[in-house]
Amino acid sequence: MTDRLVDRDYLTQVQYASEDNLAARQAIYTYRQPPARSAPWALDLEPLRVDERVLDVGCGNGLYLDELERRGHVGNLCGIDLSGGMLAAARSRSAAAVLVGDAQALPFARESFDRVLAMHMLYHVPDRALAIAEIARVLRPGGKALVMTNSVRHLEELNALLDAAGGDRPFARAYTRFSAESGGAELQSHFGSVVRHDAHAELVVTDAQAVVDYAASGWALAAAPERQRADLLRDIERRTLEHIAADGAFRIRVEVACFVCC
Repeated sequence: MTDRLVDRDYLTQVQYASEDNLAARQAIYTYRQPPARSAPWALDLEPLRVDERVLDVGCGNGLYLDELERRGHVGNLCGIDLSGGMLAAARSRSAAAVLVGDAQALPFARESFDRVLAMHMLYHVPDRALAIAEIARVLRPGGKALVMTNSVRHLEELNALLDAAGGDRPFARAYTRFSAESGGAELQSHFGSVVRHDAHAELVVTDAQAVVDYAASGWALAAAPERQRADLLRDIERRTLEHIAADGAFRIRVEVACFVCC
């Protein structure tokens, strides 16, 4: 059976053919308490002068490139992603140069960048060791790589609800393959220093539709027959409404980590 979590055709032609699925999952973080966004938090871990060359590997819909531009970054910004559809979204919010490319074979010379970002993407790479080696290869001496992922406990309450609704069709979580708990050891094989920074928060969801939209964008439902998909989403809505009725909100933990590597 094809492993869709790293299957290039599935990732580029279905799950990330456009930004729609990713945007639906990103939207649930508007319920984060205290309010915060991942891009500013991660970039603040190692502030830039604003003139450095920065590469965003697996840049997706360009949130980090956009944040750097908001900060007045004037150095060269480049994003690379497997999905042309995602890059179309990145171009709509950022003036950075973006191109289709593979994290396992970055099309850049050695020591080309002062900062390399790899945010929530290494768990979709078939050969992570090769991708990490490539990130280290294009990083200049003294440069830093920022690598973000989730804890295995990230969205634990939401995952439990989705699994209960899915029954024998558990919802896949790619980040368990390269998590806050496991990622450091893999990065240490290619970097002399790897420092982990953790962020903890909570989603306080008061609208069940946000959870339904999150679930509808995911991997388990993408291949489900339409009738089964509709039934699952109704069950997810019912379970979410029960949480909201009982507690005033559906409370979901947020646990992410960013590794600073050099």
